Parts: sequence; C-alpha cells; structure tokens
Amino acid sequence: MTKNEYIPITETPYVSKLAKDYLLGKDIGINNPFVKDYKGIFDKADSKHFSNENRNLLVEALFNQYEKDGVVLDKDSNVYQNIQSLKKSNTFTFTTGQQIHIFLGPLFFIYKIQSLFRHVKNFNALNNGVKVVPVFWMASEDHDLDEINFVKLYGEKYTWEEESGNAVGRLICKGLPELIDKIEARADKTEENKELFTLFRKHYSKEKTLAAATRSLLNEIFGEEGLLIIDPDDKTFKQGFSEIAKKEIQENILFNSYNDQNILLKKSGYEPRVNAQEINFFWLENDNRVKLKVKNNKIVIGDSDEELSLDNIIKNIDKLSPNVITRPLYQETILPNILYLGGGAELEYWLPLQEAFKNLGLQYPALVQRDSVLYISKKNFDSFDKIGLKWWELFQEEKKLVAFYNNFLKDDSNNPDQIIDSINLSIEQLSETLKIKEIKSGLIFKEISEMQKGLSRLSKQLFEEELKIKAKDPVFSRIIKIKEKLFDKKQEREEFLVGSYLVLKHSTLEFEYLKPVINFYLIE
Repeated sequence: MTKNEYIPITETPYVSKLAKDYLLGKDIGINNPFVKDYKGIFDKADSKHFSNENRNLLVEALFNQYEKDGVVLDKDSNVYQNIQSLKKSNTFTFTTGQQIHIFLGPLFFIYKIQSLFRHVKNFNALNNGVKVVPVFWMASEDHDLDEINFVKLYGEKYTWEEESGNAVGRLICKGLPELIDKIEARADKTEENKELFTLFRKHYSKEKTLAAATRSLLNEIFGEEGLLIIDPDDKTFKQGFSEIAKKEIQENILFNSYNDQNILLKKSGYEPRVNAQEINFFWLENDNRVKLKVKNNKIVIGDSDEELSLDNIIKNIDKLSPNVITRPLYQETILPNILYLGGGAELEYWLPLQEAFKNLGLQYPALVQRDSVLYISKKNFDSFDKIGLKWWELFQEEKKLVAFYNNFLKDDSNNPDQIIDSINLSIEQLSETLKIKEIKSGLIFKEISEMQKGLSRLSKQLFEEELKIKAKDPVFSRIIKIKEKLFDKKQEREEFLVGSYLVLKHSTLEFEYLKPVINFYLIE
C-alpha cells in the first residue's frame, strides 16, 4: 500500500448523528465528555484512583490467563514488560474490545486494534511521566454465536456449525481446522494467503477454546506492539467487581439514571441505542448464558421461577455475566483505564452511562471512536482520479457525482436542475410579492405550494432519467459501482481478514489527531 491519506470521519456518512455531534462537541442534551486533546487524557490519569492491591491482582491474573491459554511470554517481550509495568502507579491503559469472531472476522476488528496503537503511541510520545499500554478486551462471555461464527470470501459465506447458548469464549474449536481447509481450497493461491492459513492452523487447534485461540493468534500478530489481551470470563476479575455489581443490583442505579439520560437524548432528537432493565446481567451456568430478570420483586433466571438471592449471586460471582451496559462498569473497575476506543454504536450506549459512573464512584474514561479504513486498487483509483474526482468525494450522493461528471464532460449547458432552481426562485419571489401586497388567499398559496412540490418531483424524475443515461457511460458506471461497493456498503464490514491479509502488512498513519479518521490506502 503505497499511497495513504485521511479525512475526519465526521465528514463522512460513517458516523451516526449522535456520535457525530458528540465528536464535534455539540450540545447533545446530556453532558458531553469529549476530550479534545491528549493533554485532557493526561488529566484523567492524574485523577484516576487504582490501588496497588488492584494493580498486583491485575498483573497476576493476566499472567495466569496467558499461561492457562498456553501463550509463553519471554521476559524481554513487549507484552511481558507491559504487564509488569501495570504494577507502577504511573502506568494506565487504553482499551478497545470486540466480539471474538472466528479468524478475526470483518476488517474493522483489525482496524480497532490499529487505531488503539495510534493513540497509545501519540500519548506516550508526550513524555509526560505517564505511560499507557494497549489492552484488547475479548467479549468472551457473549453468547450470540450467529454474529461471530462465519466469514465471507468472494461473496460466499463459510459458517462454523457449533451449538449456541454458551459463552462463545468457552467453546472448543472443534470443526474450525476443517473449515480452514475448506476456505483455503477456495482462496487465491498467494504467498499472503498461505501465510494466513498457516497462522490459522497453528492457533485454531481442536483442543483450544475460542478465547485461547484468539489470544494466541492476536499475540503472534500484535505482540511486538505490546498488546495485552484480557479475558473477562475470570473469577479473580469478577471478585474485584463484586462490590460494584452488588451496589448496582441493590440500588437499580442503571435502571434509573441510564433511562433518564435516554429521555434527555430523545428530547434532543436522538434515538437511544439501548434501554436499561431492572437487572442488567446474565447468568452463566450449565453451558448456557441466560438473562436475569425481575419477577414479583425477585431475581429469577430467564423465564423460569428459579430465584437467586443477592447473597447467592455474590457468592457465585464467577457466574454473573455483565450485559452491554454493565460491561463498561466491569471494565473500568478492574483496569486502570483512561481511554476507551469503540465503534459508533458503542459511543451511543456509553454516553448515557455517565451518571451511573458518578453514582458508583467510578471515573468515566475518555471516549473516542475508532478509525476506519478504505483500501482501493490502483485500477479502481484510476477510474475516478483521471476525471479529477477525489476519493472522499465518492461519499457524496449520486446527484452531485452526475453534476461533477457533466462538468468534466463540459456537458453542463442548459442544465435542467438550474432551470428548475430558477423557476423555484421565481415562485418564491412571487410568494413574497403577494405577501407584501397583503394577498392572503389560501387557495393561491396552496397552488404555489403544489407548484413547488411538482417541481421537486420533476427534478427527481429528471435525475433518475439522467442517471439511466449516465449508467451506459463506462467511466461513470464504473465510478458508481466503486461507490456502491466500497463507500456505501462499508468495506470494513463486508470484507473479512480472510481474503484481505494485506491489511496486516501496514500500520495506521502516525498523526497527532485525537478524533477518528478514515484512512485511505492505494494498493499498487
């Protein structure tokens, strides 16, 4: 990948309205905690309270997890050194997390981690006496198997047929070696693919759990960057979270504060991502993860009448599994974390958590959206570059691309849209004139309104006809196909690491910009 550029993600459709307004510092109806620069994150480190006891427990638990998963750490390795550094009071974490997709899933899985490294390097380059280390939080307790059990290659879907219901990190990788064979048989016979499938075979062995396989694979790929991989499905960590969990269950803090924050967001024109329940945890038992519910003022497991007392829950804290909005509370309790890097949807369910954090005595981290990436072949790039179209302009609606192409062809004389705009302007002037003359007939202004609506319909119909004509133009047709495939459908979600191994061969751009960007790469 030889050419690389970037633009702020807020200048593209790759961000929701709420996330965009948050990132731009606009009033969203609730407190906007966006940290504008890396100095603001340093201030969070300065006020973060994380005891030496918690640091020692964290270090011991991480080493135990790596040993349990069969990942041997050399004492000179960056991962080992980063874990050890967590014992020091001036070391903190920047964290991102994701469901543990088989074979590392869609490309955004990789982009999340690469975005994290960018921010870690930028922060540590400040040399302000504080060090941060990168942490990847495996969503190992998630039980939505159908969201992580497949990959796509050349439009064909390859699925891991495994029984669902259990926490996915606990599933044994049986069947994955055979699936690797099946995918490789279909893949192009390149050196890059050969290397990738060798990696997969090495780590997805049939005796490993999915969590263990994901840890060992990520460690081999990103160990040099010092990435620490944490599995939250751990009794030691949950014991450290037990007091916060107990307080949340006893006082219904999330049910009250989170939903109140959602009401304020809704009043400001945003649609809340999730709502808090009376109890926001699952129960992990007998190879199943079942939602806890409140029934007749008692906590029960799923739709059964099996009651759980609070004492029983805390006594068996390893079986308590956070849901999407208690997971951030869990994370910020057991880590000395000062930045969380998430996708746009994650920002939306993190933002209403601010009051709950305050009520539980937890510090809210800096909240940043991850970067996105677009990679394009030189052939595709040349299709629009030769007419002077910049890559970021492909985010525009088709109507603007037609106008651009008309201008390139010098075919913009007697543009129908310009004529319609002129007529619309004349109608508006007529309307103002009638108001000045104090003509107030409802029938007249209704006719004017109907004329404007008719012109709007006409403009749309004319554009659709022009688009049909332009679709026959091979240059314009190719540009639209590139737009639809790469820019509209979000390449990072449609393309998987399987078949796109080249994304591991580059690093993200190095620039001191805290807000998320779209990185653009041209493949020669």
